[in-house]
Amino acid sequence: MIALIVIGVLVLGLAGFVFWFLKIRDPLKGEDFYKFHAEQKWAWELTLTPEQEKAFMAGLEAYDDERGCSPMREEGILRVYSPMMLISLFWMTERFAAMGPAAVQDPAGAVQQLMTDAADGETDGILYYDDEWMGEDVEQVDGMDKYAFTDAIMSATHAQGVDHEFAGGYADEDKGFVTMGVLAKSPEHVERMYEDAYAVSGPQKPLNNRLDVMKEVMREEDPEYIAAHNRAEAEKSKYVNTLIFCFDRVVKHYNDARPQMQYAEPRDVLSVVMAQMLEDGRSGYTWTRPPSQEQHELALALLGNRG
Repeated sequence: MIALIVIGVLVLGLAGFVFWFLKIRDPLKGEDFYKFHAEQKWAWELTLTPEQEKAFMAGLEAYDDERGCSPMREEGILRVYSPMMLISLFWMTERFAAMGPAAVQDPAGAVQQLMTDAADGETDGILYYDDEWMGEDVEQVDGMDKYAFTDAIMSATHAQGVDHEFAGGYADEDKGFVTMGVLAKSPEHVERMYEDAYAVSGPQKPLNNRLDVMKEVMREEDPEYIAAHNRAEAEKSKYVNTLIFCFDRVVKHYNDARPQMQYAEPRDVLSVVMAQMLEDGRSGYTWTRPPSQEQHELALALLGNRG
């Protein structure tokens, strides 16, 4: 009886390992769960050849196993857990490619060298963050908890009356950083790619009542549409630049500015503070790649024009 129980446990354990390997660990069969698959999709990935990207991802995986990191693919950012850094994936892939064949032969060593270089000090494309961004044992900033502050800072990145194309944004209230996509307008060929994707999805059915709305929300999307839309998103990423702010230094400037703007809404104070950080070149922000003059001016407008 005991032998049968032991065999049963071993069988279950083996089945669990097989499921983990095939569905989660394997980069081909578990792509949705696997952080470091090579896909040659986003703009930063195209800096590398397919062989180089596979090696680069292997290097990131080795670092992740030891200290922890996670790519934010669409934003072009690598979040590193120890030391706590946000690194532009453009910064990383350009330097990985410049290392030549040696990086492909020893990807773990190459990525480790890049991490060491990034930890030497903040430069363009590298931003340090602090998950204790409010301060030690502090639970509110100007009466706002971390969720209200994050909501205000997201609002501060969306101006009114500025002609631009939405290019995404993300904020993490626990880790303390916000991203802001900057794009004046997509090229015509990108717009056509979106139009082609919508054409694949077919005509929109009329929504006459709540049941129609629920059916539309629950309807499984056409795989062909999803693939076409993803291609459009990837092509659009070539023209987007992403601005990143860390909360801890935004909070410092916010606290300094608040007495002079005591009657303003928090989001408006944050708009002024973040625009000044960008305009004056203060620490606490970076771009995923060097911005053009147009991108810099658009970012200032998006931060500064509250209407």
